[in-house]
Amino acid sequence: MKHRYEIGELNSSVMQRVLLTWLLIVFCMCACAAESPFALRGYYMTFMRMPAFGLTEWKQIVDCIEEDGGNTLLLWTAGGFRSKQFPETWAYNADHKNVQSDFVRELIDYAHTKSIKVLLCFTPFAYDGVNQFTLKRPELRATGKDGKETQFWGMHSWGYNLCPSKAESQRFMLVYVREMFFDFYPNADGLMIESSDYAICHCEDCGPNFFRREFQFVKEISHDVWYNKPSAMIAVYPHYFTGAKVPGFDVPAATETFNTNWTLFFTPHSAHIDAQLMKRAAHNIYSSDVMSLGTPAKIRDSARLAKKHGISGFIPSCEPFTCPTGPPEKRGPRMKPFHLGWLREGEMPLNELPVRVNRIALREYSRNPDLSDEDFLRVLGRVLFGAVKAEAIDDALFLNRCCFEGANWFIPTALLAGPTGAKPEQVVAARDKLPRLREISARYADAKAASEKEMHKIATWIADRWKN
Repeated sequence: MKHRYEIGELNSSVMQRVLLTWLLIVFCMCACAAESPFALRGYYMTFMRMPAFGLTEWKQIVDCIEEDGGNTLLLWTAGGFRSKQFPETWAYNADHKNVQSDFVRELIDYAHTKSIKVLLCFTPFAYDGVNQFTLKRPELRATGKDGKETQFWGMHSWGYNLCPSKAESQRFMLVYVREMFFDFYPNADGLMIESSDYAICHCEDCGPNFFRREFQFVKEISHDVWYNKPSAMIAVYPHYFTGAKVPGFDVPAATETFNTNWTLFFTPHSAHIDAQLMKRAAHNIYSSDVMSLGTPAKIRDSARLAKKHGISGFIPSCEPFTCPTGPPEKRGPRMKPFHLGWLREGEMPLNELPVRVNRIALREYSRNPDLSDEDFLRVLGRVLFGAVKAEAIDDALFLNRCCFEGANWFIPTALLAGPTGAKPEQVVAARDKLPRLREISARYADAKAASEKEMHKIATWIADRWKN
């Protein structure tokens, strides 16, 4: 890595190179995506929560992104690589395939052969990997809104978020991310800096100034990356620039100076679209959970919302977790991706029919958010069945709803959970769907075509869970 400079030392000639490089990238992306309103398309994927997938499965995922018309992969890497400087950041994830045998650099090279850019994702001072740093350093833990030490919390990586006003917290974040980007994966195309959506620090030094404190790190790591790699894309949240109340927190956003080379990242739950700010960005991305927890209709609506606001990137989350659930002392078994219980351990799930329905929707609505429902159904029929078969299309959409409608990150739909796993109030509604599932199972019992055989398999698997 080049010798690091002090903040503000980045000279105008370097910034001009950054701007010219980005103009070229934008031109090329727009040329390649002439038929789409979105220059950036692809998946946001929580790599660190998918310990069961190795390089083979991740290459298959990249193939799916290419097939779906994507050109960008947001790869949440913190907590999923074997840091030499901070081994505590991956100790909880020691059985992760990439921790055991580092392959992300090779994966990025493979993505580049498919014209797919890869951004490494992490959260400053919180979330996976990072929150492990405070397990043995209580003095760095954030303060909750109640004035007490922040809670022990997590999804897969359980720990405590950090106070960004502490110099040691800032030092840790800078060294950790520099190691990830410069030492481990220098072939990555940039960073996605995802501000926390679950907790911030409310100590006397942070409080209403939290996002100013967080921005100290964001600004410095951005300068480091652009100094060494002027073409890098760096996506950030609007929380550092708008001054508006930040969703989920009773504090204002900062009002720092916006560097127009940053790419803005918006979500419906924690980073609302800011029309004025986004006009100043090199690019902006809209992301939602519709690929992970949605249906084609929700994917359609999300794409249309992004287009309505003139957003140049549509990259929903696609998060087939394979991590165990619960805190360390009550850790459950590894999850099945998207809760699809018929999958084998480590099996790549994106080609399963319920997921393929969402993938086809993502591809088609990314190309044309205004695509009519009738035209989408025609495309879906041709892709899945080679023809527009109304009954088969309706059956495929029904199975998609059975698998996704009502699920959340760690709890499957009632039908996938089965009678012993579903909530009592969900059992009656789930049983009402069983006759339809049995009809589908019988209808395709002797099918020869791959998609119809798969519908038989899935309907039978779900119905069998409800036999008792």
